[in-house]
Amino acid sequence: MTYKQFVPQTFLFLLLAFSACIDKIELPRPVVPDVGMLVQGKLRLGHPSTVSVNVFELYTLSSNVPKPISGANVVLEDDEGHTLPLGSNAAGSYLQEFNPDDPNFPISTGRQYRLKVSLPNGRKYQSAWEMLQPAPKPEYVEVAFAEQEFLDNQGILVMDTFARFSINTPLTTLLSTKPARLRWELDQGYKLTDNPGKTCFVVRKFIDENVFIFNGVSAGKSSLDHYFLADTRVDARMAEGFYFLVYQQAITENAFGYFEELYQLLSKKGTLFDPPAGAIRTNIASLNEPDELTYGFFYVAQQDTVRVYISPEMAGSPSFQCPLPPRIGPGPPPNPCDDCLLDLGARLERPYWWAF
Repeated sequence: MTYKQFVPQTFLFLLLAFSACIDKIELPRPVVPDVGMLVQGKLRLGHPSTVSVNVFELYTLSSNVPKPISGANVVLEDDEGHTLPLGSNAAGSYLQEFNPDDPNFPISTGRQYRLKVSLPNGRKYQSAWEMLQPAPKPEYVEVAFAEQEFLDNQGILVMDTFARFSINTPLTTLLSTKPARLRWELDQGYKLTDNPGKTCFVVRKFIDENVFIFNGVSAGKSSLDHYFLADTRVDARMAEGFYFLVYQQAITENAFGYFEELYQLLSKKGTLFDPPAGAIRTNIASLNEPDELTYGFFYVAQQDTVRVYISPEMAGSPSFQCPLPPRIGPGPPPNPCDDCLLDLGARLERPYWWAF
């Protein structure tokens, strides 16, 4: 018997011998509830002014898909006792547009607001108070084009043209000389013509699952100049004209901390240098059971919007997305070149701000 054969057999014998002498240890199951609640919402004072909330039941110890809760009573309340009920749909989403000057529910900076949620089964949840901060008005967004490397679908490093977007904005307002904590939400808008007789206007998120924030309080600045926000490849979206839309929001210190923790979580790359994983803060609490597991955050923000337009000529006249070559055989399901309304965020009505 050779040495290479002897070692595995000896190791197996020793393992069996030790296992006969070792008692089985039962590790306790983590003390984590099977079910938690997610309440995610925001009050946005702008054009339009809206309150939007999502309510989901989470199965924390399984891979089940979160269950949207419909039929809940969702109410916005201010610090003077006014209330505003929100309409609902079957997907656990609750939305209400409002007039900030409505005497039945006036909304203004310096006031506090919170969310109340009552489920059909009697469980109740409530957010902490959030104060509406005055938002600086952005001056303009600029675009620059540059060649840069990126990984294609096959993981190969290639070179292509990118549009890079930067913002110029003060960090203070006429109402407050204290620099603001900012959050930006980004959208993209483009035209898509599926045939000579029909054009859709597509408006949707610019980048999914990303957080754009800046802490003006700790930065010690009164303004941001040429502050880089994001970039994107020049492609067929710009063949018929492209808008980059920036929604600038002023948020509270607690809300900024929530988005900062969310950013850190989304930025993890799974290395030894990542900060340890932990629960993201929440300002949602159960009124029935104070120890119930809750997730999510409700925040309020005054918002201002700024847009920049890229003409096809500015983008170098990229190729059109449609029409696609005719199909041979059964082919895949219909796509936006068969019906542009299939593109996410597409509609036939031209947005009021679309000037080109």
